[in-house]
Amino acid sequence: MILVTGASGLLGANFLLQARDIGREVVGLCHLHPLSVRNVMIFAADLTNSSEVRALVSKLHPRAIIHCAAATSVDWCEDNSVETDRINVQASVHLASLAAEMNAKFIYISTDSVFDGSRGQYSENDEPRPLNVYSESKLRAEREVMQVNPRAVIARVNIYGWNAQQKQSLAEWILTQLSSGKQVHGFTDVIFSPLLVNDLAEVLLRMLDLQLTGIYHVAGSEATSKFEFARTLARIFGADDGLVVPARVCHANLRAPRPCNTSLNTQKVHLALGMRMPGVEAGLHRYKSLQDAGYVQRLKDCASEALACQP
Repeated sequence: MILVTGASGLLGANFLLQARDIGREVVGLCHLHPLSVRNVMIFAADLTNSSEVRALVSKLHPRAIIHCAAATSVDWCEDNSVETDRINVQASVHLASLAAEMNAKFIYISTDSVFDGSRGQYSENDEPRPLNVYSESKLRAEREVMQVNPRAVIARVNIYGWNAQQKQSLAEWILTQLSSGKQVHGFTDVIFSPLLVNDLAEVLLRMLDLQLTGIYHVAGSEATSKFEFARTLARIFGADDGLVVPARVCHANLRAPRPCNTSLNTQKVHLALGMRMPGVEAGLHRYKSLQDAGYVQRLKDCASEALACQP
């Protein structure tokens, strides 16, 4: 059985749905946002409550834990460093230690922003240099997780996809703006390697099956700017790409500093899995096909049905 934390989040909800659909036994943990997935047990748990988490995880005794839960709002983390540490570092290390105790595989979902973005195309051997509280907490968690659980996997990612909750991923926000006829300011100076969350879910399952360990950059095979990503997204969805206008992150007045080029080299995971990571257009075409096939509504129903069951 695979235990997924952050079950109602972008990665967690999509992973549960996809894993269930191919016959994997999965269980989810969520906290503030309830989720209901047919034939999947989902438990409410505050991951910062170590005694509660130990009791629940020990009872479930999973063969693998995929730790997706995190405080991911970069600007919120900048103003709440103590709470960020409790959620992103302490809770993660505790879960990794529990996994080691019960000989369960552990995958920690990290971020490309552990790098300062000065050059891009980072490999797993490059030295991280985080620029903000969020990325500092993720890097600290990476290092402490590996100390307590040397057989863990650290997956550095940058994802987009359809969200079960009302919170929108980058791609969803872009589509919402475009469908309303509003301009989208796309950063020409922010370069990344985006990966569709559904592609990531499949890769994580393969990593578990192959018993991989260590740090992997699990991202798209191509680097693109936020500006070009938004334009490509618009074209694939039949929206007006003229509404996407160039902008620069340095003019955005964001609370926390952001790295400019966090594109990742994915050669290591490519060789380990024997498969190339999807490129930008391939990922976005699959993103649209999920909508066309009714997948998005099934995903949204998981959140709405859970809310309907709340007292």
